Amino acid sequence: MKYEMTLAPAAEHLPATDRPRLNHRWLADTWAADLEAQARAGMLADRTAKAYPRNLGRWLDWLDGKDLDRPTPADVLAFVADLRADGLKPASVNAHLDALRGLYRWAETRNIYPAIARSVRGLAVRKDEPLDALAPEAVARLLDHADRESLRGLRDAALVHVMFSTGLRLVSLCALDVASLDAGDAVLTYAGKGDREAARRAYLSPGALAAVGRYLQARTRAEAAPLALDAPLFAAVGNRAGGGRLSARSVRRVVVGLMEAAGHIHRDAAGTITRPRVLSCHSLRRSAITAAFDSAGLDAAQTLAGHADPKTTRRAYARVQKGRVLRSLAGVLDLDAITAKGDA
Repeated sequence: MKYEMTLAPAAEHLPATDRPRLNHRWLADTWAADLEAQARAGMLADRTAKAYPRNLGRWLDWLDGKDLDRPTPADVLAFVADLRADGLKPASVNAHLDALRGLYRWAETRNIYPAIARSVRGLAVRKDEPLDALAPEAVARLLDHADRESLRGLRDAALVHVMFSTGLRLVSLCALDVASLDAGDAVLTYAGKGDREAARRAYLSPGALAAVGRYLQARTRAEAAPLALDAPLFAAVGNRAGGGRLSARSVRRVVVGLMEAAGHIHRDAAGTITRPRVLSCHSLRRSAITAAFDSAGLDAAQTLAGHADPKTTRRAYARVQKGRVLRSLAGVLDLDAITAKGDA
């Protein structure tokens, strides 16, 4: 790739008022094009190639607002401070900071601009908060709230079955095609996190295989034609997007709706979900991994999760165990229960 704009070394010795202004939006666009080229070549995940440029938007707006074209590490720190003042959580701030680091690290290798964010450390993110995981029996009861007389309900039931029996991440689930299913072997072939090709295998439980089969049969009848092999395994239902690939947002809506109907998720007076992300779409994966850990230990849970490092699996399980202990202690430390037991 040819880069037409470079910062000549001599420009660094000019008075600040005489230096040519550097267009950081051009810089970001050029980096984004490079990331896209890497993604097409299979050197970078598509999601990563899109996420970095997206997370740069706030920094570019901040530079425009400050009329800065020669930012320094001190400016990066000021930007981070402003993000925190705006109420962003540490994880969100770090996402912006990671993109910023990537941009200027890349710019430095092209002799365009120094890596001004190299020395700026990310914010500490707590990863030991207790997490909730649904027991297998609670996951099974979600199926009671899927109308399995309708195509939509059959699809939703199949989604829950597949998500729990395989522990697939949402991005892998949504990318599945009809051809991904080997019904004879009860296997789904999928692309894992960071994979360019669908080379991993997920094994369906008998119940999940049956649920997917019922859904696909009903869908074939509804479309009055055999399903194309490259058609999405899970498709939208309705007049607007009927037959199109079910999006991650739509899957979240389905799962959260079932959890709410089952009484696991609650909303406040304004209609906002309380404690979002604790019991959510991803918690079905967490529940599956926890059930695998309880049943067969760390190795089995790590295999199901697809974690490269068992420490990742163990850390997630520890947080679930922490939630279980605290919930159990809440019952032990209930003064009303203690009084009632004493009066008995």
